[in-house]
Amino acid sequence: MTVSFDYETKLWAAHEVEAKPTYLGALRLEYALRDLASIHGKVLEIGCGGGSMTRAIKRYCPQVDVYGCDISERAIEFGRSRSGGVEFRMGDVYDLPFASGEMAAILMFDVLEHLDEPRLALAEIRRTLMPGGLFHLYVPCEGELLSLPGTLMRLGWKGKERFAGHVQRFTRSDVERLLHAQGFKVTQALWSGHAAYQLVDTLFFLWLSLRGGNIPWSVEVFLESANDTFRTKVVRHAKNGLARLTYYESRFLARVPGAGAHFTCRKTD
Repeated sequence: MTVSFDYETKLWAAHEVEAKPTYLGALRLEYALRDLASIHGKVLEIGCGGGSMTRAIKRYCPQVDVYGCDISERAIEFGRSRSGGVEFRMGDVYDLPFASGEMAAILMFDVLEHLDEPRLALAEIRRTLMPGGLFHLYVPCEGELLSLPGTLMRLGWKGKERFAGHVQRFTRSDVERLLHAQGFKVTQALWSGHAAYQLVDTLFFLWLSLRGGNIPWSVEVFLESANDTFRTKVVRHAKNGLARLTYYESRFLARVPGAGAHFTCRKTD
């Protein structure tokens, strides 16, 4: 796999996540847990970063064996340091370190838009899944007309590419065509990330553009490691309020196009 974006400059997905509206990743976790409720066997998250989702999935679904895979050595080392019962492995989405048909379910959040060859990645995911296996996928859809970051990107803004490594601008139809072509049946698709989420997300990346560089941590990591000062309390209350707003906004507007789409898929025979 050829990687142009440096994924070692920031430790991604290092914070903890719970299925509560005060966590920014709560809705993604909730949708994933809903799909995993009937799954037994091995579950893999591709692009797991420091393991926030994998650890949460293991806590909520103790009946499954959970694996995390990422190309970042720093992220995998961090994941192993607080594994929470998850097995972390270095791995490339185009050449996963697992046997054919080994996984009962595979999860992937915010990865497909980073890939130069998404078709090849989906083919490798299909190889690794058992017959009829579950594939749960979240993808930003920055090619949609209602995507604020996508509109700015079409006007020449490079913030998402420079500071997040986004090289694809998918529409929901684009993703569905890719999935069908690689032998997956989409059984459900839900939207998330509407007006409030898109505004805050875009402002954050515009700030990074003005700043001229990425930051090595997320707000969640800052809050987990910071002392309990007045400043920390203000940031925590602001983050919790924003998380609640975007959570309920997306739950209410799940059938209305937003910033990204959650796909529930099955490997076809």
